Amino acid sequence: MSRSDWTDLVSTLLAAGAVVLQVTLGALLVLALLSLAWRPARDFLADMRDLLGTRAIWLAWALALTATLGSLFFSEVSHFIPCRLCWYQRIAMYPLAVILLIAALRRSSREALLYAIAFPLVGGAVSIWHLYIEANPGAESASCKIGAPCSTKWIDEFGYVTIPMLALSAFATIAVLLVAAWGTRDDGTADRDEREPEVLAT
Repeated sequence: MSRSDWTDLVSTLLAAGAVVLQVTLGALLVLALLSLAWRPARDFLADMRDLLGTRAIWLAWALALTATLGSLFFSEVSHFIPCRLCWYQRIAMYPLAVILLIAALRRSSREALLYAIAFPLVGGAVSIWHLYIEANPGAESASCKIGAPCSTKWIDEFGYVTIPMLALSAFATIAVLLVAAWGTRDDGTADRDEREPEVLAT
């Protein structure tokens, strides 16, 4: 396969994965809204959190690692030149591949949230701005036009999945997984399991 063929394959696979993440996050958002007034939705979300346990940190790490390797593939194999905003997103993503691995090995769900949550929040904000620049090239600053313009769409899968969209999907999912992991103890069980006997006793 040629470099172009590999680039097309990797781009399509990553874009398909991003769409799956977006659909999943959308469904979770709907359930979260329903849970405000509907007990079954609230119970379902709690059960999902309990099922994930500390595995949520491993999933977040896997996403961060995939995003890191994907960005390196685009720059080192596909020879896409990272723009200024791409570098900012890399700065937010790359440390997560290390921090989350350490947290997963230590089974430290709450430490993972405390030490890592700023990275997906900041990275996601940069991704949103990058998407805005792609849609509105006229808003691009002069400094962003140095080297590779931030408005360049190196990939454009399914009519909307570009590189910053890939990054935003990963950042958003990692943030949700970190928040979900916060509700579990380091042994992987939910905090509510500790409180149930007390509730029953009263």
